Amino acid sequence: MNEDYLWDRSGEPEADVAQLEQLLGRLRWPEQDVPRAMPKQRRHTKQWWAMAAAILVLCLGATFLFQRMHTTQPMTSWQLSRAGQKPSGVRAGQVIDTSGSAQASMESEFVGEVQIEPNSRLRVMRAHQDEQRLALDHGTIHAVIWAPPTKFVVDTPSARTVDLGCEYTLSVANDGKGFLTVQTGWVAFQWQNIESFIPAGAACTTRPGHGPDTPHFLDAPDPLTKSVAQFDLTGSTQALNMALAAARPRDALTLWHLLQRTEGPERAEIFNRFASLVKLPAGVTRERILTGDPKAMDGAWDALNLGDTNWWREWKREW
Repeated sequence: MNEDYLWDRSGEPEADVAQLEQLLGRLRWPEQDVPRAMPKQRRHTKQWWAMAAAILVLCLGATFLFQRMHTTQPMTSWQLSRAGQKPSGVRAGQVIDTSGSAQASMESEFVGEVQIEPNSRLRVMRAHQDEQRLALDHGTIHAVIWAPPTKFVVDTPSARTVDLGCEYTLSVANDGKGFLTVQTGWVAFQWQNIESFIPAGAACTTRPGHGPDTPHFLDAPDPLTKSVAQFDLTGSTQALNMALAAARPRDALTLWHLLQRTEGPERAEIFNRFASLVKLPAGVTRERILTGDPKAMDGAWDALNLGDTNWWREWKREW
C-alpha cells in the first residue's frame, strides 16, 4: 500500500483507494471553502474525516438494507403456534427457537404438521411448491407429512432426511448426532454416497462426518442392535458375526444395508445369512451380489417384501 499518498497524496494511489475517492468525491471538503492559510496537513485531515463519515453512512445504509431484505422474505404456507400466542405466519429464512419454552408447532395445509419440542432450533430454509426444506440444528421434531413424497426435507448436521410419505420423529444432539424413528411410511437418510431407508417401526442413527448408520427395527434383539452399532463404529469382524447370528428374518432389512456397505469376505458372509432368511428372486445370485450389481441388489431388496425398488430409484433421480 502507498502510505505516502494516504498522508500527503504524493505518488500514485492504489486502484481501490482511487475508486473509493471517486465514489465519495461529492462528500469531499470543498477546496474553495478552505482558508489559504490553513496548513496542508489540516486540510487533508478534514478531507479524511469527511470520507470516514461517508463510509459510516454507507455502512449504516447497507445494514438497514440487509435488515429490510431479511424482514421482507416471502411468507410461506406455514403457520407457527406457540402456547398462549395467536398463530403467526412463517417467513422463509426464519429461525424458530424454543429454548426454555413450551412446545411449538408449524402447520401447512399443503405440507403437513411439525411439532417442535422445547430446547430446539429449527430453521426454515426454503419453501417452494416443489420443495419444503427445514434444518434442525438441535432438539426434536415430530413430523406428520401429507405432501407428495420427496417434497419435504429436513437437513441435520450429519444427514439429510427425505420424507417418502410418512410420520416420523427426528432428534439432533448438541454434538450433531441424530436419531430417527419412523411411525408410518418411509424416510430416507442420505449423506454423500451413503443412504439408509427406514420403514415404519424402524430407527437409524447418524453421525457428523460419517452419515447414517445401519438401520434396524425397534423390536430387533439387543445382541443385533448392539453388534451392528459396534460394527458401524469400528468395523469389527467379531461384531459383524454376532449381528448375523442374532438376525431374524425381519432383520434382513439390516443385513441388506450391510450388503451395501461391505465388500469381499464380509459381504459374502452377510449374503449367506441374508439368503438363509429370505427367499431370493430369480437372478439374485451370490456372484452378482458380491460384485455389487445394482439390479441384483434391487432384487435382494424386493425379497424383503417392503415395497418395490422403483419408488426410491425415482427419489434418487430427483437428487
